[in-house]
Amino acid sequence: MDFPTILAGPILRRVEPSHIYIWLATSEEFSISAKLFIIQTNDESKEYDDLHVRVNQKTVKAGDHLFINLIKITPFYGEFPVDQLLGYNITFKNSEKAIDLHDLELLNQENPGSIVYRDFQYPTFFIQSEINPNILYGSCRKLHGKGPDRLAEADHILAKTSNDLSQRPSALFMLGDQIYADDVADPIFPFIYNISRRLIGAQHENLVAVEPKLKEQKRKKRLTKVRGRQDIMNNLCQFTSSNAHNHLITLGEYAVMYLLSWSPELWNLAHGEKAVKSYNDVYERNQIHFTSQKSSDDEHNEEYIENKKRYAEQLNDLQAFEKSISRVRRVLANTPTYMMFDDHDLTDDWNLSSQWKEDVYVSPLGKHTIANGLSAYWLFQGWGNQPAIYDEAFIQTHTAYFKNYRVGATSYVNWVSQLFSFQSWHFVAPTTPASLFLDTRTLREYDASLEQVKLLSFVNEVSKPPILIGEKGWSLVDSLLSEAQWETGEPLIIASATPLYGVQLIERFLQKNIYPFRALGVPVHYKLDFEAWRYNMKGFSSFLQQLKKWKPSDTIILSGDVHYAFTAKANVVINNHDLSIYQLTSSPMNNDSFGGVFGSLLNLIVWINTLQGKDRKVSNHNLDSNSLQNTHLSWTEDISYQSIEDGSILVTNNNLGILNFSGNKIQSKLLLDSVAKPFGEQPLNEDI
Repeated sequence: MDFPTILAGPILRRVEPSHIYIWLATSEEFSISAKLFIIQTNDESKEYDDLHVRVNQKTVKAGDHLFINLIKITPFYGEFPVDQLLGYNITFKNSEKAIDLHDLELLNQENPGSIVYRDFQYPTFFIQSEINPNILYGSCRKLHGKGPDRLAEADHILAKTSNDLSQRPSALFMLGDQIYADDVADPIFPFIYNISRRLIGAQHENLVAVEPKLKEQKRKKRLTKVRGRQDIMNNLCQFTSSNAHNHLITLGEYAVMYLLSWSPELWNLAHGEKAVKSYNDVYERNQIHFTSQKSSDDEHNEEYIENKKRYAEQLNDLQAFEKSISRVRRVLANTPTYMMFDDHDLTDDWNLSSQWKEDVYVSPLGKHTIANGLSAYWLFQGWGNQPAIYDEAFIQTHTAYFKNYRVGATSYVNWVSQLFSFQSWHFVAPTTPASLFLDTRTLREYDASLEQVKLLSFVNEVSKPPILIGEKGWSLVDSLLSEAQWETGEPLIIASATPLYGVQLIERFLQKNIYPFRALGVPVHYKLDFEAWRYNMKGFSSFLQQLKKWKPSDTIILSGDVHYAFTAKANVVINNHDLSIYQLTSSPMNNDSFGGVFGSLLNLIVWINTLQGKDRKVSNHNLDSNSLQNTHLSWTEDISYQSIEDGSILVTNNNLGILNFSGNKIQSKLLLDSVAKPFGEQPLNEDI
């Protein structure tokens, strides 16, 4: 069966008055153009007036049937209108065909896979300026995640508000873990492996050339089997994930995971080819790796039953995910979208510690896998955020390696070197107010000093958690913000994968009761998330220092990562300077992790503490002069958390956040089903 023309997209990316970017993945090389329309609406009809535009196309050929296209649309004269409904169509031409989105049935309102809303002829959007922004934000979306996909639920919001720009979402922020490279469902793994090789073609990566130990017969077999990669990832890549049985390795595999996450096309292909098999079929074909031997009947039978149960459960979750994927595609086609990575986009524990980096980056296969994850991030996420960051040399280095995928060649060495030396993944999105997206993964520093921890009668020293952005990183971020012409005293939105202010009850419990087990040699930092800003006060205080330097009138921090949602307000006085910080956290979009008894217990504990007033904390902090740039820091925090309708300050179900500026208020909502539930309105510069 042939690949579909469009593998994923169109996805609306960076939009501003001077240019608009649209991203597409196609299976063929095309000359791509676009039309842009101003849409005038009234109660009875809609008029579509052509805008005179220039269209520039950049295409990266990543494989025989994988072309990543970024389309830049600029006005022929002046600038595009702001706060005005716009529509677009895309045309594709090569020697064999000339088609547009209508020919592909994507503009047909009778088609369930249509990317248009209501009675519009085209996908629509607007460039937000004076109109109060409505920003969707969230993180953590796994193919076989538990619960409904809340990103798909945003489709209901857009359908209701498509013609009302005061209510319509003006942007979508995806704050990390857009894919789970380290946690791949058993039923979809064979399809990912096989289709990735077809997408890339005969020149796909030779992993044996990267790691000769893969020549060993047992590892060679495990590489292609369901649940066969755990040993490879732990011992050849030096990764620390305990759930790496089907971990992605090649660029093609990462690419397929993105395509499955954003588009129905490969799902349709899988159905057409009956590529997703039943457990019994996969087992009978000897395509599942077992840790036990068949000669040990009891142990093997127990593992067989466990694998079969998990396979069936994951298959149900995948089927639920697939049912809503067309709605996700429509959301992405109609909403300017900005994306930043977190660990699972590459692998669990990515750059968690200096020891992790040392182990992985001296491992040829580990470094190769990280390079593939970064490269895939650029192709599928990073390129559309702020395209000017990636110059022609960056693009050509990728293109040269993708031409033949020759491991060890000069093109390969240059490609790896470029990815690991690149320090401009952070960016500023052109929203109003401006939005600064932080890279908390590659700009890290690691504190060489040790800290004392106490566990029962034991006292020992362990390494500190990472500084999420180091001194050099803040310098780079500071320069970028200046280049974006953001001015001191303006409001500032900051996207940080992990919250600056978390739920302190949870963070304190982990820090005081779980993290000390490291002193006994228990690798709890690899099992639980110890990457909060507050776990390293040097890193936390450096964030506050930057805010003190920038002096935003109000700081709104949007975060995900933690798999629950909450809203906090911090009034901070640092060295006699006042900071007003709103922490809005939404996670997960599709990976419900606190269900059942544990989730209920967590909510109960937090709720009880809320009733006792422990959701509000006033505290003083001092950092001695040896800790940070020879500067003595002192600050006072007054932190409060906002409750939702049932009185809890925590939401553990799948959710998607909605940030709205209305007059002098910030309104925070959570999309928990087709209806958004408010946390309430927060007056600027006042306590919640």
